[in-house]
Amino acid sequence: MSIELGRWVRDNRNARGLTQPQLAEAVGVSDKTIFRAERGDSLSAYTLDQLVRYFGKPLPEKPPSFIGHFSLILYREYL
Repeated sequence: MSIELGRWVRDNRNARGLTQPQLAEAVGVSDKTIFRAERGDSLSAYTLDQLVRYFGKPLPEKPPSFIGHFSLILYREYL
């Protein structure tokens, strides 16, 4: 993914005063997924959608891993 996305997840989680396991439960993913998200690893389109819906904020602008990845570009444009 990107450092920007990892920071976005961490900052939004901290703003709500949640631990990684608490965020994982609220979003409906594993705590391992949240750890990977904050590390900047690749995430599924489903996970990205769940995070955006939960936080109510758009993804950071122009994450490098979205370039050329058709399904993630579609999710980004329609969120």
